[in-house]
Amino acid sequence: MVKKKLVLKNGSKIAIIGGGPAGTFFAHFASRYAKEIGINVSINIYEKKNFCVVGPGGCNMCAGVISENLFNKLEDEHIHITHVCVQRKIEAYSFVTPDNCVSLRHPVKGHIPNIITVFRGNGPLSSSHEENISFDNFLLDHVKIQGVSVIPEIIKELKLSPKQGGPVTIVYGQGASRKECEVDLAVGAFGVNTGMMEKFGKLGFGYKPPKTVRTCQCEILLNNDHIERVFGNRVFVFALGNKDIKFASITPKVGYITVNLVGKTDLTRNNLIAFLNHQAVRRLMPKDWEIPKSFCTCISKIPVTYAKHPFADRVVVLGDASISRTYKSGIEAAFNMAKLSAHTAFKQGISERAFMNGYFKPAKRLLARDNLYGIVMLKINDYISSKKWITNSQIAMIRSGRDLKTAKQINEILWNLLTGNVPYKEIFYKAINPRLLLRTFLVTGVAWTRQIRETLYACFSRNRYGNKR
Repeated sequence: MVKKKLVLKNGSKIAIIGGGPAGTFFAHFASRYAKEIGINVSINIYEKKNFCVVGPGGCNMCAGVISENLFNKLEDEHIHITHVCVQRKIEAYSFVTPDNCVSLRHPVKGHIPNIITVFRGNGPLSSSHEENISFDNFLLDHVKIQGVSVIPEIIKELKLSPKQGGPVTIVYGQGASRKECEVDLAVGAFGVNTGMMEKFGKLGFGYKPPKTVRTCQCEILLNNDHIERVFGNRVFVFALGNKDIKFASITPKVGYITVNLVGKTDLTRNNLIAFLNHQAVRRLMPKDWEIPKSFCTCISKIPVTYAKHPFADRVVVLGDASISRTYKSGIEAAFNMAKLSAHTAFKQGISERAFMNGYFKPAKRLLARDNLYGIVMLKINDYISSKKWITNSQIAMIRSGRDLKTAKQINEILWNLLTGNVPYKEIFYKAINPRLLLRTFLVTGVAWTRQIRETLYACFSRNRYGNKR
């Protein structure tokens, strides 16, 4: 018997579980592709969280940096971010070590990048603005205009059909308002900070969630004049030699700074307090500044691997709960995967085989393999950051102006690594450029010799004066 091909057609129903960027981007592309092939489909997003609320209740727990790549892709899709969502337009990054701070700019001289900062929710608990500044709510409003419905409910249960290729049953609502309906396609866009991963894992089609680590993030209220004067339009990224922290940044907003920490393992509030007390961080704060007794903070998960088998007949999982970019550009990865999976659903079909060949295999080529290069680059960065003399020598090289070509190469590598502007693979091959390796080896060799000499001199001085006493 020939297996019936599973496709979307007139009257098909799509349920998107999760109203964050992955869900809204899928809804956007689903609406577009449905029009292209000339069919009418019903698209419902199920999202209980209200992104118009200030504080943790409306927040999607993210540093809130929209990369230049994503900004340009949104513009191409006629998704023009409203000005009230834009907190800052970022023009540079500052790379901070315990002793130094160097400014990094776009590799193309004179180019002002389209990087902006946003709040994923409607701002921290103490926010007092009158307009809705939530980026996630902006995206929901965008797809509503396209005819997508947003249902403020949690999906309680999913049931796969006992009949091969049959519709998926979703159950939502509570008590008397509990409802059940059949859909032609269930899209998992729920992220890694919900219980939906476990529910999908129990459906029996082979889905295994990605491994995660807990990150730490907070919003700190500061005088806007101080933010303008000290932080300006720059994201600060820190290499402080802390073995527990893999990535640390401070992102300026309007009236707030967002502190974001990612560790090799789960982080806690204690890691955050230790970071805020570091002298390199305190130098950026107002004089006599003290850590507030209470501030808007969250401990959230991010994926560090990708999911296994995030698809089945009439089911596809995307976003952080499926496959994303390691430590960087999660929203852009959600955009790319939403486009890829929606294109597959409308142009190739909604069968397990269609999603495997049209979505997941290309996604692994695009992201999973590139992440291996990212892991190598981040390990190299960890090592360099742990060796003060190497870091300082490279910063000195950038600042000195004596070797502009090498300084530009280092600036480009660091800029792309910190912004996620290009694939990790491209950054890796630029980093192993023979000329660059030779020049940095010579400079770090001189720095290493000086470090050894200073260490020996300090040791000799201690022994000499110690013996005299």
